[in-house]
Amino acid sequence: MDGKPAVSWEEDYEQRVNPELMTELLHSAIPVLKAVQWKVTSVTEGGCESVLPLTKASTNQHGTHQAALISLSADYTGGLALTTLLRGVPLAGIHRCSDEESASLWLAAMDVKYRNPSTGHLKATCDIPANIARTVQQRYFSGKRVLVTLPVVFTSNGELVAEADMRYFAQPSIQLKPTKSNPRISPIFKQKLKASARMIAGLRASSESKNIRVDQSHERQAAGPHGELLANRLNGVLPQLKDMVLARTRHIDETLRSVENIEQVVILGVGLDMRPFRMNEELGRPTFFELDLPEMLEERDRVIAEMKPDAGVRRHSMSADFKVDKISQLLLQNPQFDPKRPTAVVFEGCSMYFTREENRQILRDMASLLQHPNSLLWCDLVRENVVEGTVPSPDIKKFTDGMEELGERFIFGSNSPTDFFLTCDLPQTKTTTVGEYLGLDDPVLATYQFAVGSK
Repeated sequence: MDGKPAVSWEEDYEQRVNPELMTELLHSAIPVLKAVQWKVTSVTEGGCESVLPLTKASTNQHGTHQAALISLSADYTGGLALTTLLRGVPLAGIHRCSDEESASLWLAAMDVKYRNPSTGHLKATCDIPANIARTVQQRYFSGKRVLVTLPVVFTSNGELVAEADMRYFAQPSIQLKPTKSNPRISPIFKQKLKASARMIAGLRASSESKNIRVDQSHERQAAGPHGELLANRLNGVLPQLKDMVLARTRHIDETLRSVENIEQVVILGVGLDMRPFRMNEELGRPTFFELDLPEMLEERDRVIAEMKPDAGVRRHSMSADFKVDKISQLLLQNPQFDPKRPTAVVFEGCSMYFTREENRQILRDMASLLQHPNSLLWCDLVRENVVEGTVPSPDIKKFTDGMEELGERFIFGSNSPTDFFLTCDLPQTKTTTVGEYLGLDDPVLATYQFAVGSK
């Protein structure tokens, strides 16, 4: 970043922040805005106007606007005005984007003064002073965090209704992630980790789909109301995702059962995976090694403590950053881990978010631990053309667009997991697509693959 936007305002207005587009995107991301018919009416660089109609849904017992909804309108009017200054940068949670290219923006504080009752359609206006706008752009495009207070003014029927001071943070999303030099994780990234894990647990706890069913009691407790909400919202937008998650859940379960005399299960990116509790007995009480970022393990411990699980489950939680740490060393340092015992390694829902070389390093590292003839590794992968966006199917484009809107852009895929696993020191590989596994002719399911590799 050199302190300057990369595109012109005219181009940015057309492609990223015009009123019609932003109204549509915000209605999709924040359903309450659609419910009260709030809309963006005007956008300038450093400015935004919106309207909150006077309707039954937006009024209180006196027939005037609810104060809380005025505050809601202030939040998104000021936030969009700030967004216009981040020219050419997609907004996480709103635009299709990845962490590497997006901005994260959130409200830190607000002070709203209500002057008069609002008895007509309510217009909100945020105009950022030129000197503040220049400072915001210089800081953001120099890679620095922005902390700014913006004024939002409300009028109705020509009268002043409310004035608000809205304090926002804005920062490149990539800076929220921990690094080797700066391991401290931001609250926003921590929340994203937790939300993703809860969502997957919510999808696992979904009702039976395509004759797939898993033990829902543990998964439902892990998901909680937040996970169930996220899963329900996704089911309407990405209907294939539930089938994918349930199919891979059952396929992993079957793979674990297939390991004769299994003694160890290593789960990479464990999140809120409840397998150690729902499969402990039928697998003969193996030892589970659960690896994830420390913040995710904290959330996992909190959830498990509330479940009061079987104390007989043998678990070892291990903090790990797969981009930085050598996982084999972490496991070998644990006196309970023995690579010569029958072991299953589960690398679920991760490969598509690492580069080819990062995946190769992770898989080679884990392959070095599969020293018993019964040991194996399970991994899921998408096809390369999904990542490249060259699949002609509109269903697949809709699916990948939906994943990008969640901030989950895929960066790695393989058309031949067998060949890729061979480069990872896993010469024996069995593969199937979700479509083949479920016996369904669906172009989206045909692009998602399961691979089981061994020495």
